[in-house]
Amino acid sequence: MSRRALTRLRTALHRTGRDHDQRPRVVFLVMGIHGRSGVSRAVLNIAGALASTHRVQIISVYGGGSHAFAVDRRIPVEYLVPVAFRRRETLPKAKLALARQPSALARDKYLSALTDIGLTASLGRLEPGDVLISTRPVLHKAAAKMTDPGVIRIGWDHFNYPARQEPGGGSRPIARAMKHLAAFVVLTDADKRDYQRDFPKARIEVIRNAIPWRGPAERPARDSKTVVAAGRLAPVKGYDRLIDAWASIADDFPDWRCKIHGVGQLEEELQAHIDASGSRTITLAGNSDDMPAELRGAELFAMSSHHEGLPMTIIESLSQGTPVVTFDCPRGPGELVDEGNGRLVPDGDVPALAAALRELMASKELRDRLGEQALRDSRQYDIDHVADVWRKLIADLTE
Repeated sequence: MSRRALTRLRTALHRTGRDHDQRPRVVFLVMGIHGRSGVSRAVLNIAGALASTHRVQIISVYGGGSHAFAVDRRIPVEYLVPVAFRRRETLPKAKLALARQPSALARDKYLSALTDIGLTASLGRLEPGDVLISTRPVLHKAAAKMTDPGVIRIGWDHFNYPARQEPGGGSRPIARAMKHLAAFVVLTDADKRDYQRDFPKARIEVIRNAIPWRGPAERPARDSKTVVAAGRLAPVKGYDRLIDAWASIADDFPDWRCKIHGVGQLEEELQAHIDASGSRTITLAGNSDDMPAELRGAELFAMSSHHEGLPMTIIESLSQGTPVVTFDCPRGPGELVDEGNGRLVPDGDVPALAAALRELMASKELRDRLGEQALRDSRQYDIDHVADVWRKLIADLTE
């Protein structure tokens, strides 16, 4: 009997008389489903789309407050630790003692003896034929060590290959888990080539992130003279470089504005950088409750990151017909942006970023033409299309 046939038989035996819903079960394993991270957003997008055809659930190592992104009501969420990582000191004494003990699974600041207990119990309940999609290197390792051999394990990486190779980037747990994974999903073709070279026997698949909303049928008109950037205020986003680029052209476009949406650790530092630049037309705008509207009204979207996985904000901008100006940082922008829908400039070249902004800000005709192509390009990231790619992968691994 083939392995797949055996898995189907074991699954049927496990579920006979216990579960009337015979749809395949898909479980997403994340470190924390709360917050505004790209991982949370991508998981919730796909989980919600799959819920119509699969039994979907989410295992979140840490809990937290209110969700930044809505969780589909059909999807149960299990929290292994009931509070956010940064609030673990509020745990009851017995749990706090365990949270202070190191994990036997891996040396990782987010893992502890307490998370080991939760992961062992939760992953141990998964049955042969269930699909487990882990979203972080140490969680790939947990999936490999703590699940029944009949569980179909998929690793989903939200970072890029070069960053994974840096100290502490996660390459070691990925390497240890890879032979136990039925598939490893990456975000870019470049990452697939790199992983396939390192792991020639592994199944490496490219699946892009999906747009969480449906884009307009036609490109909305706009005349806002506004450039938008968005993302957490963290060093990786390189907003200091965007501020410098903007300051070099702001005097030539006195009626234009640049808004940086997001919150984070560098807020005071970036505000000081803006003040020192002398520009009064670039602002830290905080989080937006309606980012699609912000992007729909913007003339341009700017990205100044040092590195990315596959930047959702670029995809979302394209979906609103908004041209993008970005550094060609590793990795993702180079596979999303070209001369047809925006401008891709050499990584870290601040004068080139400023020149590209200048070019597009000076020509409404050019912005409109690039925006029309951006909207057309975005169709490949529609949630229905991307969810179908996931369904085909899952079906192929479970049949």
